[in-house]
Amino acid sequence: MDGKTHFIAGALIGFGVAQYTHVDLVTTASFTLLGGFSGLVPDLDVSGVLARKLSINKKWAILVLGFIGLYLMSSSFLSPNTYWSKQQGILLGSGFLIFPPLFMRQKWMLTLTGILVGVLGFYYSSVWMIMFGIYIGIASLLPHRSLTHSLLGLFYFAALGHYMEREVLLEGLMFVCTGAYASHLILDMKWIPKNRRGVKLFLPFSKVEL
Repeated sequence: MDGKTHFIAGALIGFGVAQYTHVDLVTTASFTLLGGFSGLVPDLDVSGVLARKLSINKKWAILVLGFIGLYLMSSSFLSPNTYWSKQQGILLGSGFLIFPPLFMRQKWMLTLTGILVGVLGFYYSSVWMIMFGIYIGIASLLPHRSLTHSLLGLFYFAALGHYMEREVLLEGLMFVCTGAYASHLILDMKWIPKNRRGVKLFLPFSKVEL
């Protein structure tokens, strides 16, 4: 299924949970958006809509590293340090200018995003943010429709939703995260005619495709 279908299915589940828990209008909108977001999460293992939105932009990263390189080169050149210390700074600065445009890939930006989210989670002592950072980082390194499209991925995201609910103190968040994520796996199964491939729900224990 495409991203739009997954977003709509997840959003409907979020809206349904909101109606069941009788929350206010603002919380209903939040649940609906969270559901749509969670419905796209399993596809963080591919360069889809959500992955592109979450990722740090490669061009901006190269630009920032370039400025750092220029700063290192200029400060080393103007500093009163020894000749060898100056050369080290200039070489390091040159590396920041030359290598990122040649070797940096957009896929790595998603990994970097996961690391940054995890660091923010540690800073704010937020378990769910740490878990989400780990999820993003690992998903960016996986092949499409592997562990993120399995029961293991579903249980992990359900646990993430549980900690989010505990920290935000908003009943129903775990059900939104779990239900929307599960909807993605169901809609990607082979029993739906549009899907050429199914999902390997029991990875890493079995590669049977459903």
